[in-house]
Amino acid sequence: MRKFVCSLTYEVHPETAEDSRKLLRAELVGRRWLERVEGKRLPSNALFMVRSAGDDDTTNDVHEACTGDLRAAAESVRKTGRALTVLRAWIHVSGSGTYGPAAGDLASPEA
Repeated sequence: MRKFVCSLTYEVHPETAEDSRKLLRAELVGRRWLERVEGKRLPSNALFMVRSAGDDDTTNDVHEACTGDLRAAAESVRKTGRALTVLRAWIHVSGSGTYGPAAGDLASPEA
């Protein structure tokens, strides 16, 4: 088994109801996507995970699995009768390296 670090950011239609937005995020968290890193909440519409994959799997295979998570989560929201349109998404998969929140106070110009 190998591990990959995956990040996901997505945008939904501006007229999407707040309950649909929350349910989409909950559906993704239920699929092991994380909304917090080191106890700090990620920006809205951004999630990450460390995903296990087979020894023969590539970053492309993991990318497809991440896309499948988003599609399945969106479909679950729609099955409740709520309107939801995911306009676009960005998925990044890396096989190694570091990850974590940006250090310092980003609101301060000195940071």
